[in-house]
Amino acid sequence: MDENLDALETRIPFAPQLPTAQQIAAGLAIIALVSPAMLGGIPVLPVTIQDERRRQQEEIQQTSESSVGVYHSSAEAAVGLAASQKRLANVSNEVNKTHLHSVSEQDIVQAHERVMAAQVRPELSARFLSALNHVATDTADLCMLRDDEAHLELELELNES
Repeated sequence: MDENLDALETRIPFAPQLPTAQQIAAGLAIIALVSPAMLGGIPVLPVTIQDERRRQQEEIQQTSESSVGVYHSSAEAAVGLAASQKRLANVSNEVNKTHLHSVSEQDIVQAHERVMAAQVRPELSARFLSALNHVATDTADLCMLRDDEAHLELELELNES
């Protein structure tokens, strides 16, 4: 028994060891993944620079694709549609390599066929498709606004009588 007491006196007491970097990273990852999930949120994961750039490009694309509903009246939409049609006519002239003052539907169809056949520069192709997209969205806006205004006028007439 005396021998055991002597051994206890010389023994080094328990000293805590600092965690390794890998243990710290694992703990932080668990906290990051679990804590928002416990609160009902989405886990926040670290992103790389490439992920951030891709996300910003997607936001820009989504913003440019959601242009329907920009106008507040059919008069504004008509002006926007006229500007879009003029832009499409100018780009169609560039694609067809012509300088016409009045561009017909056939000229636009011909320009579209050249763009789809990849017979023009990619920049010009992108400009043509963008102009065509703007004409389509502005036309949709104009039709929806005219329909809404006609429906509103009909409601007003029914309420007055």
